Amino acid sequence: MQLLQSIAELRALLSPIESLTYLTNDCNTSANLDVVTDKITMDFLHPTSGHLTIRGVFKNGEAHFVIQFSSSFQSSNGDGSSGTIDSRFTLVGDAHTGVITQMLLESDSEKPNTTLPEISWAEIQQTLKATGDARVWQLQKQGFKAFSRGEVTIPAVIYMPFSGRGDLHLKGAHKKQGDIYVFKIATGFPGNIDKGLQSSQGMMIAFDARTGRPLMVLNDEGHLTDLRTAIAGRNAAQEMMPAKELAAIGMVGTGVQARLHLGLLKELYPACRKLTVCGHTPANTQIFANEMRENGWEVDLVDTPGQMAKHANLIITTTPSQIALLDAADIIFDNTLIIAIGADMPGKVELSPALLKKADTILIDSIAQGCDHGNAAIALKNEVIVESDLQEFGDFLATGYRDATADKKLRLFLSSGIGVQDLQIVQAVLEGSEIQR
Repeated sequence: MQLLQSIAELRALLSPIESLTYLTNDCNTSANLDVVTDKITMDFLHPTSGHLTIRGVFKNGEAHFVIQFSSSFQSSNGDGSSGTIDSRFTLVGDAHTGVITQMLLESDSEKPNTTLPEISWAEIQQTLKATGDARVWQLQKQGFKAFSRGEVTIPAVIYMPFSGRGDLHLKGAHKKQGDIYVFKIATGFPGNIDKGLQSSQGMMIAFDARTGRPLMVLNDEGHLTDLRTAIAGRNAAQEMMPAKELAAIGMVGTGVQARLHLGLLKELYPACRKLTVCGHTPANTQIFANEMRENGWEVDLVDTPGQMAKHANLIITTTPSQIALLDAADIIFDNTLIIAIGADMPGKVELSPALLKKADTILIDSIAQGCDHGNAAIALKNEVIVESDLQEFGDFLATGYRDATADKKLRLFLSSGIGVQDLQIVQAVLEGSEIQR
């Protein structure tokens, strides 16, 4: 990604109408219906006070889109006086592919901003190795605890559609007293496949929570989101299913999350190699089964999730299903843990309301988000369960099960993904970067 050196370079890159629309606040979108724009604001109190505004804008028919971060943070000078640190960080993307191609960092400093660390997925993996698995797992657990204590600020999501070609989501998080805040940009453009590009593009950006200035751009291509999602499932399994209680693992789905989860569970449960798999298509399921056998698993294939549940008491569901795949009657083992991570958006569901009703404990990453995302939403809407039936995972990590007898009963972990997971995985990358230096 190219780091531009001046606002003049940015204007030269954009067309005249783009410059007028994107770089001024004069655009009246109510009168200019071919402009797609979204804006969020975020206030900071710790470790210093500040304010952030993020604006995304795209004019239909143009070649570029822009996302602009504008911040103002309080600063203390050595003589005891105070002032403000103002900065603006602009990202320019290709409106046909969703790929971020240029960035410009402006600030009130007299020195030009000629560099900004930017690392690739390969480099990110090396920094995580330097941080170490134990620390990565710990950071994720700490993030869930902080979230459930109300110590994490998660602003609204920026959403931008691109004329039927694709869409963009921007999400962020900051932990109270934390030195950084993080925003993630994820795009999905199905037509990229025909251009030799990945349909999903992604990056995370770490900002200094004392100045508002960007610290590092992580071109993770969406892999960090996949990884932190799998780590949540791994941590839930570690906390909720002791190795001595595990009979066999069941997997619904054969995609990225299925592979990542099994890679982590293989290390967590070295004595268990029994795996029952239910996939969507026979061909992909067979490919997956062959791969898992090569990785040391004893694999049985079944036709339905219900059949799979007859063989396993640790079940992971990793599908984008919009209909329930597992019902209450499918669960026959008293001591069963189901980790459901596929239903991450409104309208997606993997577990029936009756199954949630049957559960002795339902842990969820975010109760507020679960009211309209994923498996809990339909059960709550139909009044099969109530919010008080849910316990946040972070609260469980801090205080244990609300029902002290639930440890050998039917337990569910529902995850739709929250911003603090992104924040904590970026923290792990930054720590690894410091170690490597």
